[in-house]
Order: sequence, then structure tokens, then C-alpha cells
Amino acid sequence: MWALRRESSLARLLRSWAFWLILLAASLLRVVEVEAEGERAYLVLLPFEEARVEFVNSVTGRPVLLEFRPLFRFQDFRAYTDPETEAYYTGGTYPWNQALAKERRKALRYCSESGLALRLGGEWFRVEGGCVGLRLLFPP
Repeated sequence: MWALRRESSLARLLRSWAFWLILLAASLLRVVEVEAEGERAYLVLLPFEEARVEFVNSVTGRPVLLEFRPLFRFQDFRAYTDPETEAYYTGGTYPWNQALAKERRKALRYCSESGLALRLGGEWFRVEGGCVGLRLLFPP
């Protein structure tokens, strides 16, 4: 009788560990909805995966690269461009990357007249003369 009870306790312990491991694994997943040109795609990402948006500024004609991560929100933003284009966005009055580092967004929308490219995980999305929207669906 004691051996049967021991197996039952061991089975409960294993189920408990399995529950917590599944919960931990689920907490590492990020579900993102991408909407562009009337179409939707859903991606599952990890929180440390890099996302990036690339486009050419239509006023300065220079490339802009924005990078961020899907941690608990879209965050850890960083921008790369030339000083003239940075001054175009900021009016030359504040450091762009310091301001971007404070951003935390559940949804993003990027638009470009000349086109843009978005990379999430290993997937690329390209839009010519339009917009792309992102929503972080999970975690809520």
C-alpha cells in the first residue's frame, strides 16, 4: 500500500513540475499580428528576438533603420540613420535614441510613401507606398 501511495505522490510531483515547465515555456512566447495591404499574418516569437523596420526617409532621401524587441511590449527601440535625418525627426532638440529607449508599445504602425521592409524573427514583410501594422497579442 505504501508503494502505491509513493507512486501517486511521485506522479503528482511530476505533473506539478510539468505544469510549471509548460507555464514557463508559454511565458516565453510572443504572438504578434502583422497587418499589411489588407492581409494578416500571425507569428510566434521569443522575447529576445530582434525586430527591425527599414525605409528611406522621403524628405532627406537617407535610409533609416529602427530596431526593437517584443519583450513585454514592443520596446528597446534604437534608430540608426545619419545626423541630418535624425535632426529632421527631432528638430535637433533631443537625442533620438534616448527618447526611443523609453517607448513601450503594444501596437505599432509604420507608413512610407517609398516603401518599407519589416523583419520579425526570420520573416520579412515588404510594403510599397503603404503601411504595416503590428500588434502584440500575447502576452496580454
